[in-house]
Amino acid sequence: MNEGIEVFRQLTPEGIIARLERCGIESGPGLAGKLRRANNRSSFGGNGKVSTNPGRQVPGSYKQHYRVLVFNLCVLECRGLGAGTLGGVIHTGNLRPESGGIKRGTGAYADGQGRESPERGERSRIEIRNRAYAEGRNQGAAERGMSSEAEGGYAADVEERHGLGAGDNGAISIDNYGSGSGTGSGGGAPAPRGTIGILHSTAVRTLYSLGLDSGEVELRALGGRRYAVTGIKPLMPAAGEPLPQPYRSAAQALDRALALEPPGRTGLLMGMDPEFLLLRESTGRVVPASRYLPTDGIAGCDAGPPGTYGVFPVAELRPAPRGEPRALLAQLMSAAAQADRLIADRSLRWRAGGMPLPGWALGGHLHFSGVTLCAPLLRALDNYLALPMMLLEDDRAAARRPRYGVLGDFRRQPHGGFEYRTLPSFLVSPVIAKGAVCLAHLIVSHYEDLPLRPLDREDLHAAFYSGNKAPLRAVWPQLEAQLRALGGYSAAARSVDPLLRSIAAQQTWDESRDIRSLWRTAPPVNALPQEVRR
Repeated sequence: MNEGIEVFRQLTPEGIIARLERCGIESGPGLAGKLRRANNRSSFGGNGKVSTNPGRQVPGSYKQHYRVLVFNLCVLECRGLGAGTLGGVIHTGNLRPESGGIKRGTGAYADGQGRESPERGERSRIEIRNRAYAEGRNQGAAERGMSSEAEGGYAADVEERHGLGAGDNGAISIDNYGSGSGTGSGGGAPAPRGTIGILHSTAVRTLYSLGLDSGEVELRALGGRRYAVTGIKPLMPAAGEPLPQPYRSAAQALDRALALEPPGRTGLLMGMDPEFLLLRESTGRVVPASRYLPTDGIAGCDAGPPGTYGVFPVAELRPAPRGEPRALLAQLMSAAAQADRLIADRSLRWRAGGMPLPGWALGGHLHFSGVTLCAPLLRALDNYLALPMMLLEDDRAAARRPRYGVLGDFRRQPHGGFEYRTLPSFLVSPVIAKGAVCLAHLIVSHYEDLPLRPLDREDLHAAFYSGNKAPLRAVWPQLEAQLRALGGYSAAARSVDPLLRSIAAQQTWDESRDIRSLWRTAPPVNALPQEVRR
């Protein structure tokens, strides 16, 4: 619990505000003063009690003002402050155990052993069509700022009416997170939508960005569907004293879930939904994937932002989940082959990566079930997976952050498990995709043995968000050494070693390259990828 508490303690109030801004989170006026007064009272290292009472405030200051209680990245309670209809608890997190299931690309469900549940699968297939992947294992509203070059001009229309685009200031709003995207909430349940969803995701993301995972966050409405952080109180129990409720019950539930996990997490199941764009190179316009791909299936199209009215611009590969990385990668190759068959226009170029075109941010989301989501697991993925992938990314991909690709970006799934959303689309290369998938499986299986947290350092945290690779390369050898020392590394080495050699050679992928031909015949996994450049 709060393993990064020293990170928080070492930040000045101004440093806390700067880090929040770097992560796309707004701070309210007076936050620095409140943090400074709290430090003077030694409330961050004293009796460990976390206040759940509003305290004395200026009359009228509670208008759309909320306090959110979080434990292990799960929202336990969201309370409207003050009297009247907004006062009191307005939402309580739904703590439930992980179901261990993960949805298949066809819309069916599978249990922790990979067995399909047909009755749930048929129902989910109908729901997927009706909701256009706004919920479930897929991304829903796809990660992107819309470009005026989009086919048919629809994206320019969306940008004008909704303020979306590369110039967005990154403020958390209902547009960005109302469908449950961003750092998730609700212990094992899908994130709520609307105002409650944005409050949950803002609170969790605020704590995580400061090295915390449990405590209180106060938020105030700024108007225009934006909320600002006005108070932060980390949970720090005093020695020998029990946690206050509702934290105590949440801690007991987490302990029970972790105790049930088998050694090596043999029940781990992985899925994914990496994205790519279809580009008509002669015009420079993006062709909507919905012209060729269905909304469901292993090769499909993903929804655009509000205002696109049924246009699904982004293509996705959704291989059936598997327990072993090699089996999952075989499913990925099958999904790519299906996409190649369905996209009949051979003049279209396939583009992947972080931001292959200005304003079009793409993701390579990985799905996990059969493992309990906790802060140490998420931070291990950040430091041992997102960091090396950042070293390989095209320099253009840095523009994706902080609106997308932030550290610790996850979403809990309604079928159990979670989706890790920090990575860019690794479809830039089959070799890189193989390395990323196998490395992710290795990390999740052994995250307790991966304790290094270089991204907690302020200079490296800033370097990640700005795309400055030099200081991150300096700390990577220590992370690599720990990965190679893991008991399961030898089984993953054939796929992971080429990726590590590319990092050592300071190579990066090229997001301007057409990837379609790369996925027709995958190169051998033990060869250095020819599709990366210096």
